[in-house]
Amino acid sequence: MMETAFLYDPANASLIAGLILLGLDIVVIGLSPVMFVAVGALLTSAVLYATGWRPSLVETAAIVAGASLLIAIVGRKPLQRFQNADIEEDKSSDLIGREVTTTHEVTKTHGVIFWSGVEWQARLSEDAAVESLAPGARARVVAVENLALVLAPLS
Repeated sequence: MMETAFLYDPANASLIAGLILLGLDIVVIGLSPVMFVAVGALLTSAVLYATGWRPSLVETAAIVAGASLLIAIVGRKPLQRFQNADIEEDKSSDLIGREVTTTHEVTKTHGVIFWSGVEWQARLSEDAAVESLAPGARARVVAVENLALVLAPLS
């Protein structure tokens, strides 16, 4: 019976939930917004241990949700800056970032465009939302690989 009582203690339950979510976020997901809920649960657990207050599990869940929301509001921008800190813009070609108009069909495996007086091999990027671009479509050059332009369609 003592083992069951351990899990019904709100401080213990929020501590365990916070540790599980934090481990899941760091090991499996890789630092995501789930971290806000994990930190909210750990903070709630710390407050409950420090004060000796033992609300019901439903009240504890509400406290965790409120704390998580506040942490998310405060921590969203710093998390985004941290996640984007190591992203380096590709400067390997001055063509990257240019907008072009397709002159022939371009698919994810092949295509040709005529740009700046030169016929270029082209293809759509692997993560493009479409499978092909018809002649006359607008696209942005996102990479240059082996003298082939890798394109992303413009909306």
